[in-house]
Amino acid sequence: MSRTSNKEDITLIWFDSNVESNNHEIQTKKQLHQINDYVVFHGELKPCINFIQSIYNEKVFLVASTTDLSKILHRITSLSQIECIFIFNSEKIDHQHIVFEHPKLIGIYNKLDLLCLSIQEQVDSLEQHSKTFSFFDHDEYVTKNLSKQTADLLWFQFYRDVLFQLPYDEEAKREMIDACRFYYMDNAKELEMISKFENEYRSEEALRWYLKKSFLYRIISKALRIKDFDELYTFRYFMKDLSESLVREHQKLARSGKEILITYQGIKLTNDQIEKFKENEGKLVTVNGFLTTNILRSAAVNQAMKPSKQTNLTAVLLAIQCDLRQLNNCAIVADITQFNETSYEEQKEVLFDANITFRLDSVKKEEEIWLIEMSASNEGQLIKEKYIKDSHRQIQDLSIKILFGRLMCDMGQWNQSQHFFQHLLYDSNSNSEDLAKLERSLGEVLQWKGEWTRARKYYEWAYDRMTNSKPTRIKDSADILFNIGEITYLEGNYEEAQDYCERALAIHKEYYSSVNFDKSYSPNHQSSSL
Repeated sequence: MSRTSNKEDITLIWFDSNVESNNHEIQTKKQLHQINDYVVFHGELKPCINFIQSIYNEKVFLVASTTDLSKILHRITSLSQIECIFIFNSEKIDHQHIVFEHPKLIGIYNKLDLLCLSIQEQVDSLEQHSKTFSFFDHDEYVTKNLSKQTADLLWFQFYRDVLFQLPYDEEAKREMIDACRFYYMDNAKELEMISKFENEYRSEEALRWYLKKSFLYRIISKALRIKDFDELYTFRYFMKDLSESLVREHQKLARSGKEILITYQGIKLTNDQIEKFKENEGKLVTVNGFLTTNILRSAAVNQAMKPSKQTNLTAVLLAIQCDLRQLNNCAIVADITQFNETSYEEQKEVLFDANITFRLDSVKKEEEIWLIEMSASNEGQLIKEKYIKDSHRQIQDLSIKILFGRLMCDMGQWNQSQHFFQHLLYDSNSNSEDLAKLERSLGEVLQWKGEWTRARKYYEWAYDRMTNSKPTRIKDSADILFNIGEITYLEGNYEEAQDYCERALAIHKEYYSSVNFDKSYSPNHQSSSL
């Protein structure tokens, strides 16, 4: 894991033009590290603004000094990356005259301890209210390409199945621990937790460790939110344990005799987010990550109604109905109350796995709170099954892992798709994957990226493997010849390109009743992102 990138959800930026003369910078940074791992100090305005604008996958907490307020104020009002603004009045200037109205302003603080306490409160609040929701129209599934219309939904349907099939051994555990130690090398608090995990962790305690909300919780939550399978692959040892724990708890709940379960979560949303829910009433909803809810409605309402210093947020109550008789082991919901060490009397928690889909039943205002009613559904599983059938009509007998890698490529996640296929090739001796299909898929990813020379090498290896196998796989080789023909054409070798395409055409005429090349995944025949 690279230390130059943020693996968590929050980037804390401290802007102070006098930062170099600040004798307390080291102590300040150390204190801030106890709250949030990723802390960046800036002393110049332009680099600071450029850095904020370069952030796509995190929320920014900005701390600015009172002396710098006039410099930065007009530059930050339109930056969507900023979640919270804190003013630090280190020089104890009388701030009664400061006029600064901004919906994301949290407060002005004279003491570092009070500032840190306020930042911690907002970190906790963001953790409660920061959810990414995606919406899907079920009626479009029958007629449109599933990989284009429902990429997010399919990614979450596949990821758990894939994790269960990845190598699970001490090497995978060591890889995860080493990566975490490298990433948190300057964070004594997390290094201590990593050592404790290394020495004390047992597989049956995966849920308890996840709910500690330490490095495991924060990195996995971020990886799920942004669909970063590179990161999840690094954490595959723990993720498999976590998934198995959730399945066990789901089965206990299913055997409990309870038929209908209603759970709640209190959150805060912007008006634009609420409008998005209203526009998609009746459609399917997914959440990018695990969703923790409460059986007690009153506790969820209290959470939603907590006062917020951010004036652009509105209280929302999610109410989710689960018919446990209809949900199977592919739609996981689990009672996690016993595993949460911070649990108190008003916490009777139920966790939904990231692969579950919900039907958005209604959105309505009730006095001071919005009520969003949803019901847990198996429809995501049905959509995945249809996608698998459609894919097998194009290329027969693709494994779940290869389908997932191709889906990531279809989404424009070319680097992640490439890394995943390379992992599968490296582990091919133990996972019995079809090497020719892996090499072909990796060739297609590289062709997408414009790395034509490397792509052609993988195509040629796949072609040789198919033609030298017993029996030979001549039918499967036609699409590879066509892809090589595309590359040679793009390189300007038109006669060679024609030869490859004619060879592909001859095979199709011999083995198929009609000529139908698999162009659904070819870089020159579909768009790169959804």
